[in-house]
Amino acid sequence: MLRGIDTAASGMIALQRRQEALTNNLANIETPGYKKGDTTLRAFPEVFLERINDSKASPTENAPGFSWIGSMQQGVYAQENISSFLQGDLVETNNPFDVAIDDRNIPLVNGKKPSVFFAVTNSGGEIRYTRNGRFTVDEAGLLRTLEGYAVLNNQGKPIQVDANVASGEVSITSNGEIIANPDDPSKRKIVDTIGLVLIQNPNDLIKEGNGTFKLDGQNPAILSELPEGVQLHHKMIENSNVDPTMTMTNMMENVRLYEANQKVLQAYDRSLELLNSIGRV
Repeated sequence: MLRGIDTAASGMIALQRRQEALTNNLANIETPGYKKGDTTLRAFPEVFLERINDSKASPTENAPGFSWIGSMQQGVYAQENISSFLQGDLVETNNPFDVAIDDRNIPLVNGKKPSVFFAVTNSGGEIRYTRNGRFTVDEAGLLRTLEGYAVLNNQGKPIQVDANVASGEVSITSNGEIIANPDDPSKRKIVDTIGLVLIQNPNDLIKEGNGTFKLDGQNPAILSELPEGVQLHHKMIENSNVDPTMTMTNMMENVRLYEANQKVLQAYDRSLELLNSIGRV
């Protein structure tokens, strides 16, 4: 009976963690470049049940006196949250420093879909990766994310944009070149090129806050040119890849499963209460 309580309780804990992941997805549905997290539920190892000191034990058994009577599952657990790197929809914003990555046509490599990210540095100078291309220019003329991370160029250096460029007409090409005064040949100049990184297996990335990821071990080199099937779109952002309808459906299903495990615990609790009352005067 106590094993049944443990099994039901493990299911409730796993479902609670899955619900937290779904809630986080729903809360970031309007976050540009956000990649939803899917919770993987796995069963604990199956155990075999034996009857000890059994006179009817099979002579073929390795341990005489034991007979196998079945098996039992020990519940489930939330193994990990895995980010989905499917391409989100592209939305036009008309903001001069908004850029969206489109890599949906990038070819598979060894059965895996690589993904392209913007390279940024956090306040500690550490390289991070993001798909959120909503950029701004600070007072010092540095191109930054809304969280204040510095955007790197194709040489791995922060992108410096002077005040005249920030306040004037700007164009960003499909390969990431930032061009000032694109419509005036006499003033037209290439300011810098946005740095991009190709991650061969995005599942190796570790999600951090503010829509950024980090990579354990050596960081890949920033691309000198875009690979086949990848291009940037100026004055656009990539929406979150969260499906609100599916997320709400999964949340309701999760609640029902949680309630089912709760009822199992209540049934065990009533049984233990009756057992404890037997023989009581």
